[in-house]
Amino acid sequence: MFVAHIRVLPALGHLERVSSDHLRRLGDNGMSKVDRRHFVRLSGAAGAGLLGLMGAGRALADGGPDDGGPAPDVPPPDLGAPGGPPSCPTPSGLCGNPSDSGAGNELWERVQVCTGARPSPPFVDCLTMTSTYVVLRGAPTNTHNYLLLPTCRVKGIECPWIATTAAPNYWLDAWNNAQAGQPGHVVYPTIGLGINSVAARQQDQLHIHLAGIHSGIQTQLNQYDSTITNNPSRWRNQFVPILGVSASPAVSPYRTYRVLRVATLNMNLFTLLRDQVVRPTGAAMGDQILAVTPRLVGSGGFYVLNSQLALPNPAGLPIGTATVDFLLAYA
Repeated sequence: MFVAHIRVLPALGHLERVSSDHLRRLGDNGMSKVDRRHFVRLSGAAGAGLLGLMGAGRALADGGPDDGGPAPDVPPPDLGAPGGPPSCPTPSGLCGNPSDSGAGNELWERVQVCTGARPSPPFVDCLTMTSTYVVLRGAPTNTHNYLLLPTCRVKGIECPWIATTAAPNYWLDAWNNAQAGQPGHVVYPTIGLGINSVAARQQDQLHIHLAGIHSGIQTQLNQYDSTITNNPSRWRNQFVPILGVSASPAVSPYRTYRVLRVATLNMNLFTLLRDQVVRPTGAAMGDQILAVTPRLVGSGGFYVLNSQLALPNPAGLPIGTATVDFLLAYA
């Protein structure tokens, strides 16, 4: 079996984020399931880390002013238009029911306010609305923290419907909405998109974070570029260690990710994840995370990062993770 990995020298976005101590229990030793009701806000000033990069020097891992390199060419965003009701998943335990409400469903209730299916309050600042998604502000409120949510009732990454041909391409929608001129324009040197696993999220309505990505993450990906596959069938065995940013010094942000290079976001990344990673490895879709950031070297395109807590990474590499918080800059 082909296994590509890199050895190194020893070395919400919407309400609150998962607390560092619970992530440590969940993601650093895997001994207990996270208590999803205990959260702290993620600080963007979490500090820096240094990583040996196979003869490529050392990369700074905190948020920085700029990564350099060309940004990918971006066509004018096609945000769609309000229209008739979209095709939505059949209500189920994995996908949820439109009647769901209460704790953990506050984001879904806000989507319903935007679509007119639920009266206000709460007051919701619906930045962008189409028949298939809405864009809201994240918390803390700033110019690099937004959320894209389906207008359908979709609990999260575990819902099988999102990987079918009936589902919109939410990742392309998220990317287009993060561009200049849009209400959800991400003002940051480099954009990062991400979705958490079931265990690491607070809100049970699928939401893709439109945020920044810490500069050191981009630097490491750029320097690993020649070893990162663009073959989807090899994605599940393409392991790359990345030193991210942690909100707590007690939690190591050094984790392993599967990384794939893609030329565009025209394919459904949920389908790609299901077919090329989840099914071949016998993993659970709900345990996965996904993150996307531009590829700033070579011919451009994007890096797609995936991980899970029980990542079957080779010996000598750090563990996987159930959260995108080590990668994305919200605050």
